[in-house]
Amino acid sequence: MGFHCPVCNKVSTTALDLVRHMMGRGDNAHRDWISAKGFNYAEILAAQFQSFGGEEYKRLAQVLENDPKIKMDD
Repeated sequence: MGFHCPVCNKVSTTALDLVRHMMGRGDNAHRDWISAKGFNYAEILAAQFQSFGGEEYKRLAQVLENDPKIKMDD
């Protein structure tokens, strides 16, 4: 199973890897998609530095896992 980035179509093996990709890119297109899903890029990034466990990344990963346009079957 893989996950297609809704912005650039990069394929990641897990939803969490896709979140890492989207946050790592940090360009306007990826930020806009994250914002459209109700998340704030800067807040997610700050939470990564301030807390242990990547809870914000996990919340965004759950959104990606539940989106049928992103999740693909092998």
